[in-house]
Amino acid sequence: MQVKRDKMEGLPRHKDIMACLTAAKTRIPQLLDVMTSNPTHATRSLLYGYMTLNWSCIYGHRPGVYSNMTNTEVLKAEITGTAFGHLIHVSNHKTANAFGEAQMYLTIEEFGWMKRWLEIKGTLTGTNNRYFLCIAGKNPSRNLATFLRLAWADVGLKGPINFTDLRTVHADNAKRFQDISNRQRVSDFMCHNTATADKFYAKNPSLKEAADIRMLFTESLQAAAAAASGVSEDNLGDIDIHSDRDSSGEEHSPTPYQDSTDTETSDELYKDFNAWRAAKREQSMAEHSPSDTGEERVPASAPTSPDTDNVASDQLVNMQCFVVLSPLVLDELIML
Repeated sequence: MQVKRDKMEGLPRHKDIMACLTAAKTRIPQLLDVMTSNPTHATRSLLYGYMTLNWSCIYGHRPGVYSNMTNTEVLKAEITGTAFGHLIHVSNHKTANAFGEAQMYLTIEEFGWMKRWLEIKGTLTGTNNRYFLCIAGKNPSRNLATFLRLAWADVGLKGPINFTDLRTVHADNAKRFQDISNRQRVSDFMCHNTATADKFYAKNPSLKEAADIRMLFTESLQAAAAAASGVSEDNLGDIDIHSDRDSSGEEHSPTPYQDSTDTETSDELYKDFNAWRAAKREQSMAEHSPSDTGEERVPASAPTSPDTDNVASDQLVNMQCFVVLSPLVLDELIML
């Protein structure tokens, strides 16, 4: 994800895209003129670079759409064109199985550049290639990325550039600035799967999106506070989740931890228990130690009335209640 974030931060800026589109309107006609009077491989490479740069700055198609576009597909677009422009259908491209044909709508001026190139190609030797962006041989061009960089530098822009970066710019713009319906239309036109991209967007929101998400958390807390205080949903904005005031407006300071109010009672029970325990120990020692006369010794402090068992039972009840109140006494019992 860090690599992806770095890549997003290095995407071409809006003004870079606009600079490319502006330069293409001037440079493509100029390069076509040169190819008419003094054709060279260098000029042709730069011409291809500007054509693909212009298309990518408009639509963000993969380079395979441009390299696989045939002369026949361009000629069909000429026949079906109207005063509104021309629509080219490219059947062979990477995601044809999922999206069908790739399309490019071009204005009269933009399609005029392509028509003129078809005418120029007919006058050049070694141009029997069936692909619109022809090269030597019969296969489609595999050097469009190099041609793109040539045009990028010719515009006067710095840094690396590739078709994926331009494609990502359009996908990102559609995600951020179009509603769901229009975003899907844009994505379908550029043969882009939004489900894959959304996995990244969900985990890597922009700074503004993260701030908006934080607001959702705040709104949830306000709703919870409203439910607890009986405030209507219309007044959620009046609740300050950072304030120590309740719904009555009275301010409350945090209440520190306090010992139980039964502390004094617990201390008294603890003293009674210690006294009872000492008496029981003395009684036990007297009962099991022989006296000088050979008789069992009964401690003076031990209860001698018939109610001894009842007294001990009552004390035990008190002791049992005290165990619940004070873990310290529980430790004492364990030691007995």
